[in-house]
Amino acid sequence: MTKAPLVAAILLILAGCTTTANLKATPLKEQSAVQVESDRKRCDEWSKVTGAVLAGFAACLVAGGYETTPEVGSTSQTVRLARVSTAPEPTRVLLEVLDCDGQARREAERDLGTISRWIKENLFYWRTNTETRRQVFVDCLKPRGYEIGKG
Repeated sequence: MTKAPLVAAILLILAGCTTTANLKATPLKEQSAVQVESDRKRCDEWSKVTGAVLAGFAACLVAGGYETTPEVGSTSQTVRLARVSTAPEPTRVLLEVLDCDGQARREAERDLGTISRWIKENLFYWRTNTETRRQVFVDCLKPRGYEIGKG
């Protein structure tokens, strides 16, 4: 009986960690404060139906003309569309970011053995070959029409 409250508390803590409210986004189209708030609300609602809430929220903002972090494990650098006038669907941005993140993760883990990969995925969280992963991610996104920030 004591497990249920503990599980509920853990789920609440984890849900709090996936909030979109703290995600910084820089408007690139001179959006007004009202427009920024409206875009954030729209992206927050849209991201809730994706499988990756934070990455979905970031992708929606990038598609809407903002610069923000993609909220994936491959980079903490900001991402924006290379041409602000281009307006792709948020779904396309999300799929491209997740695809590049997956390619980068696979490349970084290519030399890990089965046991090392299992330990990494199931027992501990550690980053392997972070510089390789970051570089593969950047090299994957740039030709697709994105610019990567310094941060």
